[in-house]
Amino acid sequence: MNMQTKVPLQYSPLGQKIKKFLHTKIGAFIGFHLGIAGFNRIETQVARFKRYYTEGEKLGRREFTQRISRDDGVSFVGVYARPKVRVAFNSRVDAGAALTASLMSGTTLGGISAPAAPKYIAVSASTLTPAKGDTTLSGELAVNGFTRAAATAGGYSAPASLDGAASFTQSKTFTATGTQTVASAALFDAASTGNMFVEGNFATSATLAVNDLLTVTWTVNH
Repeated sequence: MNMQTKVPLQYSPLGQKIKKFLHTKIGAFIGFHLGIAGFNRIETQVARFKRYYTEGEKLGRREFTQRISRDDGVSFVGVYARPKVRVAFNSRVDAGAALTASLMSGTTLGGISAPAAPKYIAVSASTLTPAKGDTTLSGELAVNGFTRAAATAGGYSAPASLDGAASFTQSKTFTATGTQTVASAALFDAASTGNMFVEGNFATSATLAVNDLLTVTWTVNH
């Protein structure tokens, strides 16, 4: 008797086409807004330093002040131009899938070690070609104020319905201590080495001058 085995959608020709589409820019946008796990948004804002703040001075329409404590120990209040928000989407690597499974199961799975919450943002001057087997951020920076650092969690959005998507944010503001181009970022579960969760290129790379601010905000779907 001839019996046909039903092929799961994700392994069918249609499923492969859908996967390929979801890894385009438009597909990633749709995946994020559908709340599909792994389709996360990277927002970047570059605030340009204009001058040191003088007590009592009147700010311009699109200016704001920020108290700064740089990595090199310098502290001041600066006047900045209000930045534009630029949006891109990330890629979850194999290690990120294993990290999620490990944290949810309470054991170590997928060949990773010492799994922990992926709350550290690293940035790079390199434009990435993400690959599923990536475990390190190519060209990761540790100079000019752009050393990997713990993010601040917040922005939790609860599911709107049963089985609906939830999301939260991880955000970090870096202050440039020297001229530096930054083009991409990744989330890790440790302040050094560790396991990579996701990585991605910024919508546009940016060259920052001394005292400029780069804010990276990841919105993570789950």
